[in-house]
Amino acid sequence: METEKLLYYANLISRQINHGLTPEEELALNAWLDADPSNQLVYDGLREENAQHSAIDFMNSLSVDAAWNKVSAASGINQSVPVVKPSARFRKRFAWGAVAAAVLVASFFILRTEMNPPVQSSATSFEISPGGNKATLTLADGKVIALDAVANGDIAAEGNVQVIKLDGALQYNASKDNTEIAYNTIQTPRGGKYQLVMSDGTLAWLNAASSLRFPVAFKGNERAVELTGEAYFEVKKSSKPFKVFLQNGSQIEVKGTAFNVNAYNDEEIMKATLVEGRINFLMQDKSQTLVPGQQIRVRHQQPGMQVVDDVDVEEEIAWKNDLFIFKAMDVKSIMREISRWYDIDVVYKGKINPETFSGIVSRKSNLSQVLKIMEEGGVRFEIEGRKIVVF
Repeated sequence: METEKLLYYANLISRQINHGLTPEEELALNAWLDADPSNQLVYDGLREENAQHSAIDFMNSLSVDAAWNKVSAASGINQSVPVVKPSARFRKRFAWGAVAAAVLVASFFILRTEMNPPVQSSATSFEISPGGNKATLTLADGKVIALDAVANGDIAAEGNVQVIKLDGALQYNASKDNTEIAYNTIQTPRGGKYQLVMSDGTLAWLNAASSLRFPVAFKGNERAVELTGEAYFEVKKSSKPFKVFLQNGSQIEVKGTAFNVNAYNDEEIMKATLVEGRINFLMQDKSQTLVPGQQIRVRHQQPGMQVVDDVDVEEEIAWKNDLFIFKAMDVKSIMREISRWYDIDVVYKGKINPETFSGIVSRKSNLSQVLKIMEEGGVRFEIEGRKIVVF
């Protein structure tokens, strides 16, 4: 089915979610749903309230025109096709729901890049739920607290610093007379995420399979933390520089800014993306200053800094907004993200589909919804417990 027809049905679903359809349009949509079981899968996923809320929250954070252009460019959409396309009147917050739904609907279809005939899937034989707010906190004395197993409220005291758990977040409240230097470590497993408010007011979001070591209260002339994995920071402005030390020996230095760091060991490239403010990236005896929209990349096997201008910032921080944004990504890159979020092991068998995929998918969707759509692009899976064989 050509893109124009897919976008016609995407338009119907979006309008049904937001405004309702005429009797004739309802008949057309029902006929399409009956024609192919995979169409019903896409429809059910888009009707989920969580998926719609995630899309709306995400679209509130970026330009509607940029969002639509991102989707249409990835799919080759004919701009003359009459679909629910963002316009200036949708910039008002109350109308964002329709835009978010339209872009999300379109992007689900875009994932089906090859439009091959439906294949028999084992993706639904064992349902795997998405990740959530899971992490452990290691205190200065070595005690480990499973954060998803304790109630909200005060959970620990480190000297004169009170550690408070909120829903999916930790907050450190330090008194002015605190003199002790003690370190805590928050670590997310695969399938986990967590938020942290440090004693100076700096916010950090940790993605799955990540850890952050930090002082319970900042003392001295700098604020220093150690990161593995991925995190998004909103640094409280201060005269004391905030430093993030990474495993490859590099470091990031800021005073007050927002940026994302992807430093997983299983990724070929370490990336630091600046959202606002300025950061200095230091590696060995070299340094590089970034401005908003720039990204620095370091290959693990070939040390050296590369600065990229005009990166897609929304794509880089989509995980924080409970979304996957796949933009011309190959199967293995997508599966690395999926394996971390759904806590699964991935193995490959035979020649892997060389095609790339683009689209927006809610991270609150069950795994089968993501895999089923990818299968429509020619990728095949077998699920063996929490292991997925890709072939």
